[in-house]
Amino acid sequence: MPRHRDTEVAPNDQFAQARNRLISARWPGRPMSRSEVADAVNAALDLLFPGQDMRALYVDFRWIGKLERGEHRWPAQERRAALRHVLHAHTDAELGLFPTRRAPDTPALVPNPGRPPAPLHEAEPGIETLDSAEAWLRRLGDLVTEAGNVISADALLRARRHLQILERLQRDSARPDLAQADARWSEFLSWLADNTGEPDGAAWLHRAHRHATAAADPVLSAYTLMRQSQHALDGGDVRTAITLARRSLTYGPIPARTHVLCLTRTAEALATCGDNTTATIIAKARRGIRSASSDPAEEFANHCDLRYVTAVDARCRHLLGDTTSAAAILEELLTEPALGPLDASMWHAHLGDCYQATDPQRAAHHGSLALQLGAQAGSYRPVRALQPLAVALRRHRSLPTIQTFLDAHRQAVTGPVPR
Repeated sequence: MPRHRDTEVAPNDQFAQARNRLISARWPGRPMSRSEVADAVNAALDLLFPGQDMRALYVDFRWIGKLERGEHRWPAQERRAALRHVLHAHTDAELGLFPTRRAPDTPALVPNPGRPPAPLHEAEPGIETLDSAEAWLRRLGDLVTEAGNVISADALLRARRHLQILERLQRDSARPDLAQADARWSEFLSWLADNTGEPDGAAWLHRAHRHATAAADPVLSAYTLMRQSQHALDGGDVRTAITLARRSLTYGPIPARTHVLCLTRTAEALATCGDNTTATIIAKARRGIRSASSDPAEEFANHCDLRYVTAVDARCRHLLGDTTSAAAILEELLTEPALGPLDASMWHAHLGDCYQATDPQRAAHHGSLALQLGAQAGSYRPVRALQPLAVALRRHRSLPTIQTFLDAHRQAVTGPVPR
């Protein structure tokens, strides 16, 4: 029997080219050897996964050779993370890595563990009848409306079920007209994953950008790049965050709110590395948001308003060392009415950061409020945002209010994931 085409071994030229772009420290002017890359990957494993014994995942020059010969196409996720770090790649696909019999970087479409998978047609009546891109986008709008202001694991599960059908319809490139709908659904699923604390938000976002590009949708392409920049920034990869944010600004013409979001992400990434040009970018974003109107093409950017830009301005000021004005801006924002719990929780988290050096108890107070509001919104994002504050306040754990915040944050991180 002939081998399936996805199991045929072919040289991984993308990986070999990526290795050859690295300059050897031992032999200047020559590319890194396979042994040097293996050593760098092992060091990256220890760097990226601190506190864990990664020795079982260490590699050698022979393993790197198997990658280049195409004998391995989908290493363990920890090894893939280390390879991306060493070879300066944003995605696995850039290194020619993909799971066999699946598209590159496509997350596994499975329900959450612990729940029996219901038949799709029973779980979502009418899901099998969705055929046109317009019908898929309408169903997405319905799901977003039904989800309301509280993020739930149920919404994540339902979105996964829909994407199972959507992926089935597109199998073997049979329905290129559904690429835009897939991009929108994948972006929504990445947002749900980020807020519920699931680990595959970045992979869904990469899928969204691939499909937006395939659909030649400049608005969604720019938006997904902006969100990828945010992911990189949350993960501490400032250089990648700046690169992706700047790339998001190259699309055009795009509506005002999406463009402003790209500007704010660029400003925050630059502020993180101490670049003072952020004030000019924020001023441009303010002008842009004042001229923005309602545009159906960017309904996913409707959360971007003047308050959002002002909050990013405060964040940038704090990152650049001006904690006094940053705190004053956030304090004023948090007194405004009709504030959603998710926005409020994130702003309390940033305000806690502003006070952690000068008033630790006040910082802990805002951290506790962020946790409470985050739980109310059903979002894990404030928990993740509060990690640096929790680390900074541990030296003050003898103070009861601070210990209360630290206990609540630890429980939010280590406790059971809501299902």
